[in-house]
Amino acid sequence: MADDAQTGAYPIADALPIDLGELDSGLNVLVSGPSMSGKRQLVFNLLAPDPESIDPIVAMTTDDPAARLQTEFDDRSVPFDPSTLRVVDATGAPGDADPAIHRVNSPADLTGMGVAFTQAVDQMGTPDRLRLGFVSISTLLQYVDAERAFSFLHVLSRRTSAAGYLGVYSLDPTTHEERFVNVVTSIFDAAIELRETEGDRELRVRGLPDVDSEWTDFPY
Repeated sequence: MADDAQTGAYPIADALPIDLGELDSGLNVLVSGPSMSGKRQLVFNLLAPDPESIDPIVAMTTDDPAARLQTEFDDRSVPFDPSTLRVVDATGAPGDADPAIHRVNSPADLTGMGVAFTQAVDQMGTPDRLRLGFVSISTLLQYVDAERAFSFLHVLSRRTSAAGYLGVYSLDPTTHEERFVNVVTSIFDAAIELRETEGDRELRVRGLPDVDSEWTDFPY
């Protein structure tokens, strides 16, 4: 592929066990898989793949509080610079004042989440490059109905795309009806699907040109 300084692509190092070293700017990707399939770790690895691929990161969380997300980023084997991370914490969990954390009272406050995202981006100087992570859509749906969730995610993903950012969202499809999963998936440009068969993890990528959509081993 062309040099990422020219294409604006986002390097992903070896986050995926396939021949794909970068994702295009403006792309929104859904990471879909059941609990314990490795999707959470994959989201983090796509947001911060290696020390050479340093972009500002905004992580929006509806399930685990900001402190846990910060710890999970730090505890990975990949070196990480915490100054690149801002967290929109919509869990409602209490916490100390921290300029890197933008708190929202509840995942039900979609307006507040949108405002907090804007504040986090502004705090970083409205950069030309940014990686957005959203963890998770499934938890969001415990607080708001499907129509409101779909509308919010559609607007957020379009904002990300228009700015040339990379968006990475997670979903547990086993907790929703297949029809809803299909509708949500349609919002995104591509989907990375995870599954476990006979104790082995597998992965496939759908929606990206020149990328085989067959299932492959995911030993991470």
